[in-house]
Amino acid sequence: MRDNIYVKNYDGQVESLSSYCLRLSKKNNSIMYKLEKYLDMKLLDDDSLVEIRDTLLTVSADISKLKDIIVISGDSHEGL
Repeated sequence: MRDNIYVKNYDGQVESLSSYCLRLSKKNNSIMYKLEKYLDMKLLDDDSLVEIRDTLLTVSADISKLKDIIVISGDSHEGL
């Protein structure tokens, strides 16, 4: 895990990459639930909406994995 890598978030606060990815993933998942609530139906109930659901879940999964797949190249003392 890359806990020594930090991100300056939208509020200008610094947080670990792990924390940032987790927060983005949860935010992405909440969009799916808000969409279902707005439509008053589950996205799985309509074939045309299944692709949207799958995309949202895939993006959440990719965000969650991002902290583990970042490759740092160069000198380890460059301040990354």
